[in-house]
Amino acid sequence: MTNKSSSGSNRPSLPVLFTLAILIAYGVPVFLGWFSFYGDDWIYIYEYHLNGTAGFPAFVAWDRPYSAWIYILATSLFGEHVFPYHLLLLLQRWLAVFLFFKILQMVWSDIPRVVSGAVLLFAVYPGFHQQPIAVQYILHFASLDLCLFSIWCMLKAFDSGFLEKQSWKGILLTIAGFFSSLTALFSCEYFIGLELVRPFLLWFRQVNRFKDEPVKKPVKIGNIFFHWFPYLLSMMIFIVWRVFIFSFQTYQPKLLNKFNENPAAALSEILRKILTDLYTVTIAAWKKSLNQPAGKENQVIFWLLILVCFFLFAYSLRRFHNREGNKQPAAIENEKIQFLITGLVALLAAGIPYWVTMINIELDFPWDRPTISFSIGVAMLISVGISFIFQNKFQTLVTASLIAFAIGSHYTNALVYYNEAEKMNDYFWQLAWRAPQLQPGTILVSEQIPLDRYSDNDLTPIVNWQYAPALKGNTYQYKYFDLDLRSETYFRDLRPGQPIKHDYRSHHFESDSNHVLALFYKKGSCLWTITESEAEYPGLPENIVHVAGISDINLIRSDSAVQAVPPSPIGKEPDHGYCYYFQEINRAFQNHDRETAYQAADTALKMGLSSQDPLDFIPAVKALILGEDWSRAAELSKKVIMNPENLPFLCEQISGIPETVNQPEYTEMLKTIGCVTQ
Repeated sequence: MTNKSSSGSNRPSLPVLFTLAILIAYGVPVFLGWFSFYGDDWIYIYEYHLNGTAGFPAFVAWDRPYSAWIYILATSLFGEHVFPYHLLLLLQRWLAVFLFFKILQMVWSDIPRVVSGAVLLFAVYPGFHQQPIAVQYILHFASLDLCLFSIWCMLKAFDSGFLEKQSWKGILLTIAGFFSSLTALFSCEYFIGLELVRPFLLWFRQVNRFKDEPVKKPVKIGNIFFHWFPYLLSMMIFIVWRVFIFSFQTYQPKLLNKFNENPAAALSEILRKILTDLYTVTIAAWKKSLNQPAGKENQVIFWLLILVCFFLFAYSLRRFHNREGNKQPAAIENEKIQFLITGLVALLAAGIPYWVTMINIELDFPWDRPTISFSIGVAMLISVGISFIFQNKFQTLVTASLIAFAIGSHYTNALVYYNEAEKMNDYFWQLAWRAPQLQPGTILVSEQIPLDRYSDNDLTPIVNWQYAPALKGNTYQYKYFDLDLRSETYFRDLRPGQPIKHDYRSHHFESDSNHVLALFYKKGSCLWTITESEAEYPGLPENIVHVAGISDINLIRSDSAVQAVPPSPIGKEPDHGYCYYFQEINRAFQNHDRETAYQAADTALKMGLSSQDPLDFIPAVKALILGEDWSRAAELSKKVIMNPENLPFLCEQISGIPETVNQPEYTEMLKTIGCVTQ
């Protein structure tokens, strides 16, 4: 479609179009600096921070022991900087689309409309939304790129007449393709299904290559098998290693186990799962792309983006030179059927590793990651399906609509990750303000953490980086636990001095139950440290209430001369809003410095600062009481109890303050707000 015979004047080439689609869908937020590190990104980057590139082989040995190479290469080039990893992943995605385009163009040259649709739909496929998790997914896209490059090498070697001529070009291409396939599979198994597509590509390439010659040449099965054999061998080597040597260290072959237990029930379950998963990665993925982002301004941008992209791609695709008009309809239909068969094989083969292990396939984080394996088959089937259902001009409109809504969904997704980065910045800077230093061995525990793209394993590296920036080796000084996951494992029996050990990959942590500090945080509110005296905080999760008795505020070194600073990828220190002074007040209380607490509360109120959650005013109320600022204390208390459910906790926090208990103004204020009956 880019060669001279198919070129039209003033017609955009397909590489220009899919490059534009990729930049709009994924690139704009990257270049605007919206993204940070997310999820497992932090674990990999912190491994580099601790041990340099030398630690990666041991670090990845647990799940993908031959994947270290991509992290060694990337971190040696980019270090701990955020932007280059996002740019690398963007380039990897572009390369995957480019190779996919070259493969389809090589096999099906007479249906450019179908090919262009498949390439563009693959470029913006809306099922996979973890593109912003750049460090983690450079592995997956490296594997995809290598797999597609291997397929391209196979087809080029096939075209060179390798079998008949034994050309050096064919030999070198086959060697390159074989080792690319082997590297792809051993690095990441996500795309093993593409190996089963190879014989179909070879078959249809042989059929279509000589279709215009007067004498039809027979399909040579032996020739096809000969060119597929090296890649069949690489796949078998990987399967033998994965099943019998590495032996399912992470995901188990649950389907096989179920068949051993009850074949009929297992068959019924797997058929339901296959149908459900196929619906998820096809219809449901595009259906979800209709979801609008939150906020009127974002919704306006969403619909403007969709309209602009629709007209842009509808116009561009319409201007594409259509060679199908110069071919016999029967030849075009044959290629479409071939395309349909190949897409169906790609779709079904993609599911094999997930169906054998019974892994969830969903459209929500984190289980949308398997959808990337299905994206090639989905794009091919939808594109060819459109060509069968609609006439030419309607094909263009439908394809442009799907592209536009897919791009819109990636904008919506980018907003999610942008907000995640803002929440992370707020969370860890508040922690730094409240706790200038932490005693080594501290275990931070929380629950209902509103950081939706992280687990506690992802947050642990940040805490260590923040409070022990010079740490090296594989032993953590600090740990972060999500009680929703860890309460039964580590905190069921709250005995003093109970040992707590936790290993993750090559990293080790060891402490005890005397070093627990509970945290609670809601988006838009201030970060609370929870001890027994805050256990009645309204709406506090039961697991945090359970550990409040052993939570020790003295693990915070609030008078430390060294101020902890979050790692640079978290972002710069935000403006000092109300929560900055909230943390300063609590830090002053811990140091028994009532004057500093009052000054912090006074400053916040004079600046007109506020919080979305009235409960956050309680420390300021207490500081004003200690400063004998009775009128403002009463006024602020009334804001807290605008929600009557807050009254018991407010009263508990401000009642019985020794310094003021005998003052009549204090007693009168307690009566006014309802803490003392008349």
